[in-house]
Amino acid sequence: MPTRILAIDDSETMHRLFKMIFDDNEYDLTLSDNGEEGLEFVKNYKPDIILLDFIMPKVNGFQFCKIVRNELNLDIPILLITSKAEDVGEKFIAKFANIDYIPKPFQPDEIIEKMEEMLGAKEEQAETVQEEEPETPEEPFVSETLEGEKSMSEESIETEYEPSVLTGEAPDLESKIIKSLQPHLRKLIQKMIQLETGYQEAEVKGEHPQLEDLIRVMRNGEGVLNLFNFEKTFSFNFKDGKLFFAKSSKSGVEQISEIFQHVTGVTLFKTDTFAEIYEQLKAMDISDAQIQSTFEYYTYNMINTALNLEESRYFVDENIDNRDIVDSVYINMDNLKSGFSDYLEEKAEINKIVYDDNLIPQAAGQTEGNFSELERKILSLCDGKRNAGQILKFFGNNTQMAKNSLGTLILTGFIKI
Repeated sequence: MPTRILAIDDSETMHRLFKMIFDDNEYDLTLSDNGEEGLEFVKNYKPDIILLDFIMPKVNGFQFCKIVRNELNLDIPILLITSKAEDVGEKFIAKFANIDYIPKPFQPDEIIEKMEEMLGAKEEQAETVQEEEPETPEEPFVSETLEGEKSMSEESIETEYEPSVLTGEAPDLESKIIKSLQPHLRKLIQKMIQLETGYQEAEVKGEHPQLEDLIRVMRNGEGVLNLFNFEKTFSFNFKDGKLFFAKSSKSGVEQISEIFQHVTGVTLFKTDTFAEIYEQLKAMDISDAQIQSTFEYYTYNMINTALNLEESRYFVDENIDNRDIVDSVYINMDNLKSGFSDYLEEKAEINKIVYDDNLIPQAAGQTEGNFSELERKILSLCDGKRNAGQILKFFGNNTQMAKNSLGTLILTGFIKI
C-alpha cells in the first residue's frame, strides 16, 4: 500500500518539487498550502506522515503541531521542513513527540531517507506494542502458506507481462529511461530548493516584477537580483545604482562570450566570469565603446526575456560575485528605462523588416569602413537574392544579434530593400 504523505507548504514551487520527488507508486501525495486546510486533511485523509513548513498563513507550524498532538491526540510522524533548521527544529523536538526536521535546501534522497527513518521507527514501536498484547490463535500453517503462495502467484501473472504505463514497452526500458533522467531531475530539484530558500529568507523580494521594480531595487545598495520561475532563472549584478552584469541560469557567461566573438570577429578562450572576457577583449584592442554597445544589447535582451517569464518572482541575494563586475562597463539605473525603451522600439521595427519574406536586402555599395565583423558578414550576404530569413540562418545561435545588426544597417541606409 502506498505511503500516504500530507505536504503542507504555502509555496507553489515546493508543491511542484514534492510532486517530482514523490511521483511513483510508492507514494500517495496530498498537498495543502496552509495549516488550517492541512488540519482538515489530517482528519479526513489520515496520512502516514506529514511534511510541514514552519512559516505558513492562518495556522503556523507550531500551532499545527499543538493541535495535532494535544487536541486531535494523533501520533502521526511530522517532518518539519525549514530554513531555520536548528533554531526551530530542536525546539519542536523538545516540545512534541514523534517529530523531526530537515533543513532547506535539501537533496531529494535526504528527505526520502528521513521519512523512511521516521516511518520505520513508528513500525518498530507498533510491533513492540503488538508483541505485548495477548496472542490470538493462529490459522493452520499449511493453509496460510498455500493462500500466500496463491496470492503471490496471481500477482506475478498479472504484473510480469504488464506493459509499462510510461512507454508501453517492457518495464526494463522504462527503468533505464528513469535512471538516466534521475541525475538531471535531482539537480533541477536542488536548484529550485535553493531558489525557494533564498526567496523565503530574503528581505527584498516580490512577485511578477515590472521594469520599474528592477530599477527601484537596483538603484540602491549592492547584490544579485534573482528573477525566476520553475523553468528559468536570471541574475542581475548591481552596485551603487549600476547594473554590471546579467546572466541566465543555463548560459552563464557563455552567451555573451559568443556574441562578442561574432560582433568583433575574434576568438575568445572559455571563461567563467565577465571580467575575464573583458580582459581578453582589451588585449585584442577592442574598444570600450564597442564593448559597451554589445553589452547593452545583451543586457536589454536579457531583461526583456526575464520580464516575460510567467509566474515569476524575484529576490535579492547580497552575496555578489565581483568577478562579474567591470568598472568601465555597466548600465546606470538613471538610463535603464530610456535605453530599454529604445531597444524595444528598434526591435519592433527590425521585426517588421526581417519577417517579410518579400523583402530582399541588398548592400548599398559601401562595405568598407568602421563595421564590426558581424556587420561585414551581413553585408556580404545581402546580395539581392536572399531574403532576410535566409541570411539569418547563417548565424545559428546568434540569430537575435544578427537580426538586430541587419535591421540597424537597413535603418541607417547601408543596406537597401
